[in-house]
Amino acid sequence: MLFSLNILYLDLIEYIIFICSFIPMWVFTVLVWQLLTSDSIASRNNESDTAEFFWTVVPTAAVGALCYYNLNCISYDMLDVACKTVKVIGRQWYWTYEVEEDHEGEFDSVMSDFVIGVDKPLRLSFNEFYRFLVTSSDVIHSFSIPEFNIKLDAIPGRLNYSMYCPNHYGIYVGYCTELCGAGHAYMPVIIEVVKGGLPKGY
Repeated sequence: MLFSLNILYLDLIEYIIFICSFIPMWVFTVLVWQLLTSDSIASRNNESDTAEFFWTVVPTAAVGALCYYNLNCISYDMLDVACKTVKVIGRQWYWTYEVEEDHEGEFDSVMSDFVIGVDKPLRLSFNEFYRFLVTSSDVIHSFSIPEFNIKLDAIPGRLNYSMYCPNHYGIYVGYCTELCGAGHAYMPVIIEVVKGGLPKGY
């Protein structure tokens, strides 16, 4: 239901962009035709209550439908769906994670010798919903994973959240995208999406 509504909303946006591009060109064409021809539509004093009704009601209904779907998309994160909570804490200059129902508990993810490597990556199960809760213990950081379309500011004393369901296996690299001090470039985000139920240490 969540994904189908998202796809429908994106399709509606594409149609609206097409209409918004077509209408100015059509109006410009009609204006040029009016200027170049003496027998213009305006000179005939033609009126149509039916046409006026449709070009008033149809756009109003379209805007109402878009508002409805937009509110549904905005409220996705508020839906009470079964998902695990991932607590993310930004620190100078590493990340601390805690995954709900994970026996490992809270752990730190510190950059290793490689620029985009960490000693303990965040491991998520394939095709399972997660709620990310992001905050900071010192200065402002930003938890960003471009492939997930997630960018959450980690602000001390405040929780930002988002939901995501990994639908591709692999290793994903993210970054802190908020300048947070001398070690800003040395706190990558590494997420591994694996098959659920793998034994610890796999």
